[in-house]
Amino acid sequence: MQTRTTGLLLSLAGVTLISPDVLVMRWVNLDHASVLMWRGLFMTLGFSAVVLYRYRLAAVRAIKRAGRLGVASGFCFALNTTCYTEAIQRTSATATVMIIATAPVFAALISWLVLDERIDRKTAISMFVTLIGIAIIATDGGGQNDMLGNLFAVCTAIFLAINFTLARLKSNIDLTPGLMFGGMIAATFGLMLGGAPQADTEWTQLAAIALTGAILMPIGFTLLQIAPRYTSATEVSLFLLFEAVLGPVWVWLVLNEAPTRTTLVGSVIIISALLYYGAPASWGTRLRLRLGMSSR
Repeated sequence: MQTRTTGLLLSLAGVTLISPDVLVMRWVNLDHASVLMWRGLFMTLGFSAVVLYRYRLAAVRAIKRAGRLGVASGFCFALNTTCYTEAIQRTSATATVMIIATAPVFAALISWLVLDERIDRKTAISMFVTLIGIAIIATDGGGQNDMLGNLFAVCTAIFLAINFTLARLKSNIDLTPGLMFGGMIAATFGLMLGGAPQADTEWTQLAAIALTGAILMPIGFTLLQIAPRYTSATEVSLFLLFEAVLGPVWVWLVLNEAPTRTTLVGSVIIISALLYYGAPASWGTRLRLRLGMSSR
């Protein structure tokens, strides 16, 4: 199998595995604190299993190598999880995933502020257009949209972007072990907010949270982490847009939650901006060459 094909298949498999998560989060009727506690617990178990499988006897060494940066990554992951579970319970599934999909653009802004990386015209245009899309979604008063929920979704994207930036600070170090601690911190947040095991909790809901938190999400994110070894990071990031579309489709098919027209308009604007941001410069060059040849 060709190297690039392997990378694309890994990306597709990873995105497909994580896409049902938004459906599960919309379906469970537990309070936010309980969802956060259970989700954090199961993700701790899931990412621990992934680290043990990948590193085996060297797992402790991998955790130590991640160091303080790994702990910081885990803390951001916990905040990201906290904001995500709050957002998905307050606003529509489409609004949540579309706003979170803007994380790469926020990452570029944070890299400019922290790492002094230059923002080119393409990135600046993408930032401006995505902000327009977010603003349109935020002003949608119809359906299940909620301003505070949209704000939590923005915070989710920002914490995710900070994690991207941390990974760039030490690109030669695997920060995945830090996600174990992120799950522990998220579970602790849930307990502090009043989450606790309840006798009347339906086992089917816990099973669904366990399926996504302990199995689908850890494996999916691990596949997405491995994929850039075989294909470009740009192509992997474009596959994440597929998840932003597929997640709300699951919610619509199973829960019959259709997005409003305003949210769809904002979503199309965001996807267009992210496609423009993620498209390699070579695509534009090839297109101009083809147009030039066809005009002769």
